[in-house]
Amino acid sequence: MTSPCMENGKCKKKFPKPHTNDTITDIDGYPMYRRRSTENGGHTFTMRLPNFPNQVEFDNQWVVPYSPLLSKTYKAHINVELCSSVKSIKYICKYVNKGSDLAIFEVQNINKNDEIARYQMGRYISSNEAIWHILSFPIHERDPAVQHLAIHLENGQRVYFTEENVLQRAFEAPKTTLTEFFTLCQKPDVFGQFAKTLVYGDVPRYFTLNKSSKKWEPRKQGKPHPSITGIFKAKTLGRLYTVHPKQRECFYLRLLLVNVPGPTSFEFLRTVNGRVFNTYQDACRELQLLEDDNHWDLTLADAALTSTPNNIRQLFAIILTTCYPSQAQTLWEKYKNCMTEDILHRIRQTNQCQNIDYTPEMYNEALVLIEDLCVLISNLPLNHYGMPSPNRPATDLVNTDLQRENQYDHGSLATIIMNSEPLLTAEQKIIYDRIMLAVAAEQGGFFFLDAPGGTGKTFLISLILAKIRSQQKIALAVASSGIAATLLDGGRTAHSTFKLPLDVHNKPDAMCNIKKNSGIAAVLRKSSIIIWDECTMAHKYSLEALNRTMQYLNSNNNFFGGAILLLSGDFRQTLPVIPRSTFADEINACLKQ
Repeated sequence: MTSPCMENGKCKKKFPKPHTNDTITDIDGYPMYRRRSTENGGHTFTMRLPNFPNQVEFDNQWVVPYSPLLSKTYKAHINVELCSSVKSIKYICKYVNKGSDLAIFEVQNINKNDEIARYQMGRYISSNEAIWHILSFPIHERDPAVQHLAIHLENGQRVYFTEENVLQRAFEAPKTTLTEFFTLCQKPDVFGQFAKTLVYGDVPRYFTLNKSSKKWEPRKQGKPHPSITGIFKAKTLGRLYTVHPKQRECFYLRLLLVNVPGPTSFEFLRTVNGRVFNTYQDACRELQLLEDDNHWDLTLADAALTSTPNNIRQLFAIILTTCYPSQAQTLWEKYKNCMTEDILHRIRQTNQCQNIDYTPEMYNEALVLIEDLCVLISNLPLNHYGMPSPNRPATDLVNTDLQRENQYDHGSLATIIMNSEPLLTAEQKIIYDRIMLAVAAEQGGFFFLDAPGGTGKTFLISLILAKIRSQQKIALAVASSGIAATLLDGGRTAHSTFKLPLDVHNKPDAMCNIKKNSGIAAVLRKSSIIIWDECTMAHKYSLEALNRTMQYLNSNNNFFGGAILLLSGDFRQTLPVIPRSTFADEINACLKQ
């Protein structure tokens, strides 16, 4: 039998009570009430208890003292005991004066992932580890040593200068591990001749970089070379900095440095079999260091059999921007007719003539469409991928940026509006209606949406974006961080959209790097609203730079050039991050200051 009053298998209230024929009272204790057994005229009853298969029989031993009058009056089970001692008054007064009932509770988020608390709760430091730290013994070792090796194009070294030495730095090209490798390979001595047998990444094994002179010097310790006196080999590894394929020439330069031993100059790397190539990519192709484009050729050939020209153009743009084929123009020349079929069909239908053939103008239109796709994917033009640049009419120069803001599916926007508007709270509805009125009035305005995290700011902003875009208007969405930008449909970072200076926190009078005749300038002028999420993370100079830029682009001295700007953020979260600054500097950089 289980019950809340059970302890170690026994009832804490001493049930069942012993049978007795008479009631016996005690001065200080509970009375022993008369409890007759069945032999002396007592009663029994049976009942079914939870988790018991059979009924259980009870007699007077199990009856709790009660008052029939109180039970009937209050319709409840009330334990009534006889208080026969004066001490009971003190006992009763304790209950009267003890105060109200108390309960302590806390609402917790069971899904909260508090990494700091989990680390603090789970961290264990033994006595061995403690004394190890106290005595400053080494925690870890790294072996072998790693020498970082610079990668840069000719005259592309990074230059550090101050106002005092700017002229000196301008006329003296800084030495790097790469330029000094060329110098080492040019030496006529035994060390220079040996260096010509090495590729760039193997140099640190036999030479060490003098940090003061920035020159490669032969090692004096290590395993002696078996045939060359004065050459010692160490375990040091050379690590060439990684280069993304988007940096095409620098990427192919790195590929040559990994494979070509003993280069004496940048031109030497571009020279293959006595022929000097214009690009490092051509040199790599001549040395057969590049994979052929057969895979992409087969991919486009398969698509040409089953896909529409529009789908083939999309596939080709994806291959260009993500797969980096070595001979992109060759693929274009082979499949340009497949990518232009719909343009040819449209022109034949327009002119009602089936004898019209492909023309350079048709190919140019297809290239324009492909370049628009490449810009949408990677924000880079076609010539960056080794393709010919299309000839765009002057009126078409802004299409790339405007197309990005006009490509939204109005069916999806209508669904968002229909599902989201009924979910607005009363406060959100007031803000939503006020912003919609400002957009309809086209008189400009400045709004700041301040609320703690998780209260629906992103939800409201997404609805505002959908509503304005469904009206064939432009709503520009930016955020201070990349993660916040991904939460907004069509969102981008503020720095990339507004072309803010990288060191804007050092430039109180900065402006965005946007020209009046550029595509993004046209987008900013035509935007019905500009929404900047997580703006509390941005330096106040960023907002001031945007204000000056909008006034310049719109030729309007009103606040933000008369545009509507909606800022959103939470000052309770991350403030502007300033390198090597104090907390006071961060406070001073806030938009509130």
